[in-house]
Amino acid sequence: MDQMSSFRALLLAVLQICVFRVELTVAQKDPEFIGLPPIVKIQEDSQLNSLVLEFQVKTVDPDPQIEIFNINPPTTVFALPTIHQGTGTIHNVMLRLSSNASLDFETLRLYRLELRVSANNSTATQTLEVEVLDVNEPPQCDAVFQFPGAVVKIPNDLTVPIELYHVVASDPDINNTLNYRIHQVWPASARPQFMIDGTGTIYSNQGFGYQSSDKDFIVNVTVSDEQGASCRGKVRIEILPVLDHTLNFTVPSQSVTISEDIQVGSVVAIVKALGSDLRYEFVGNYPAYRISQDGIIRTTCELDLETNGDQQWSILMIRAFSTTHRSGTATVNVTVLDVNDNPPTCTPSVIVLCIPETISIYSELATLSCSDADITNNSVSYQLEPNAVSQFKFRLQGSQLQVNNTLDYDNAEIAHNNFQYKATIFVIDGGLPPLTTVVQVLVTVTPVNEFIPGFQQPVQFLVNEDAGRGTVIGMVRATDRDWEHDSIRYSITGADQGFSINPKTGELYLRRELDFETQPTHQFVIQAVDLNQDINPSVRKQTTQEVTINVQNVNDNPPECNPFYETEIYSTLSLTEEILSLTCWDIDGDRLTATLTNGGKNDRFRLNELQLFSKNAFSYNPEGIFDPIFFELRIEVTDGKFSTTVLVIIHVKPWTTTVPTTTTPTTTRKPRVQTVLSSYWAPEPWFVAVMTVTIALALIALGLLIWKILQCTSACGKPTQEMSQPLLQNTYVNFAEEAKPQNPRDTPQTFDGKAQDPVTGRNYLFNSITGERRWT
Repeated sequence: MDQMSSFRALLLAVLQICVFRVELTVAQKDPEFIGLPPIVKIQEDSQLNSLVLEFQVKTVDPDPQIEIFNINPPTTVFALPTIHQGTGTIHNVMLRLSSNASLDFETLRLYRLELRVSANNSTATQTLEVEVLDVNEPPQCDAVFQFPGAVVKIPNDLTVPIELYHVVASDPDINNTLNYRIHQVWPASARPQFMIDGTGTIYSNQGFGYQSSDKDFIVNVTVSDEQGASCRGKVRIEILPVLDHTLNFTVPSQSVTISEDIQVGSVVAIVKALGSDLRYEFVGNYPAYRISQDGIIRTTCELDLETNGDQQWSILMIRAFSTTHRSGTATVNVTVLDVNDNPPTCTPSVIVLCIPETISIYSELATLSCSDADITNNSVSYQLEPNAVSQFKFRLQGSQLQVNNTLDYDNAEIAHNNFQYKATIFVIDGGLPPLTTVVQVLVTVTPVNEFIPGFQQPVQFLVNEDAGRGTVIGMVRATDRDWEHDSIRYSITGADQGFSINPKTGELYLRRELDFETQPTHQFVIQAVDLNQDINPSVRKQTTQEVTINVQNVNDNPPECNPFYETEIYSTLSLTEEILSLTCWDIDGDRLTATLTNGGKNDRFRLNELQLFSKNAFSYNPEGIFDPIFFELRIEVTDGKFSTTVLVIIHVKPWTTTVPTTTTPTTTRKPRVQTVLSSYWAPEPWFVAVMTVTIALALIALGLLIWKILQCTSACGKPTQEMSQPLLQNTYVNFAEEAKPQNPRDTPQTFDGKAQDPVTGRNYLFNSITGERRWT
């Protein structure tokens, strides 16, 4: 039951943690926008203070604050959002136009609003785009034409067709065509006499008779757009009588020449009629000019022949009249001279190009299309001016820009200029003084992987065989004629040779121990791949190079010898006769020397290289032996750095005769060398983490299983029954007899050799048959 209670408590704690995380997650979304779309549309003719959008904000805060903290472009079209308490945590928000809002599709079509709501010491932001929809707006007619109406006075002697009036109207909408229509004429009988063209000019196709016909007409005109919206106005036409007694001008016809850049209001010409109390007026409609009552003709606006070519030649008809109804006409021919006031315009206005460095010479880069708006002297010429970097790199063939020299990407000079060539094209018109337009040229050269990397020497390296792991062996270097010249990555191909390479610098590292005696030379192949040498990163070039590592021999192995010798000699052995020769060798090939370290009592023996000789200095008395007959010699054999000890047992037979001394041959055994390799496995950190989690989960599962089994056992176990028989029978076991320990050998241990342990340096005796050892 205790286990069940613990399990329930653990389950309850887990559920509380989950509920806390859910509440935390919900709290993190407070406040939150609800129903706020990314874009809303509104017509440009929307009324002031009209509703733009209604949405909601969700928050537990009873008093959230909402604001527009950024509007792009800045404007006062929108009022501050208003927020109203809703149901529970839901609050309603209304966004309206301001009281001075003015939307115009033709001026600005999109607003970007950034809304921010603040509640519970937290904020939430969201962007809303307001798109202005186009609404057809009616044409706008001249105010005087609309009300009270324009008044035109016409003498009755003009010849048909007679130009009466030009209706001035415009449409706020873009690309909308206006239609002009006469919808009513008074008197109605004169309707066929009047007509209007597509530009709004009203004509009369009949002459006027002051005595025989009407002297006053009203023409009502409707100006409408393509959608049917319109404006209206009227023109009152008054017919003036022309008396037979005409007025004479001092100069009935004159020609004047003015410049296009004449100031507004400048005097163009002066007309003068003979008589007194005279007035002057234009017979026709000449918008660019006006005439005063005293006959002075002036300009009314800036003249621009490029916009209105009809202004180049104008024939002004002037009428003079008096209070006695006398009148006369004169003409003034006005010629406007063009002024070079427009520089050339070019397409494109700026030349920006990205081209590969391998583009061929004389290739076309761009063609300029230039023109001069002036009506005269509008020819253009081209001049190319390079900077110091782009000198001789480009040329102009007419208006066409071409490559004149190789555009190399792979040098420091162009790299210093961000791989860009700059030049300037001057487009000059033919006017006086000439006007010039500047076209900037910016050509960015993109890389092309043209060259294969090449390795530099050395490609052979020396390393001592005792070099440790991680030792820097040397550095390989490959260069690339493509810029940047050292953007290369290195790798070792093929099987693992125990070496590694820094992929960026080319440094070679040792990853395992070397052994000159086993393998004095190592060869492997290094691959060099260039990177980022082409605008397409997948285009790469590579090369390989075989590298040789020569291992330098190092004295790292002790000499090896037959560790034990035993022989018998006669005391009369000659000084020059060898007792025995040590069998020793050095894997490193070093020269070996031997030294008697002990056992040569009273200096009885000597060594020559590895040969042992007697000094024949034994002293024996037949009555009694003075010198020992058993000698145990320790000989140290060294290669200059390491050494090993050989044990030599010599039995000396006293001999008083000249019987030749013989040596007892000894049988030597080459010691068995056992190499113990110590290594350990160091797993990766991620593997340790995974194994720890796995073991923890396994222990938890095992604990749950044991708990389940115990629970089932306590719930389902049967009552214990009475034992029908005793647990132990009346069985007698005799433990009195004990096994006697057996001696591993029935005979005493006998050692026939002596050697030195290469690890501890201690000497030991060994039995070459049984392998038994004993430290000395």
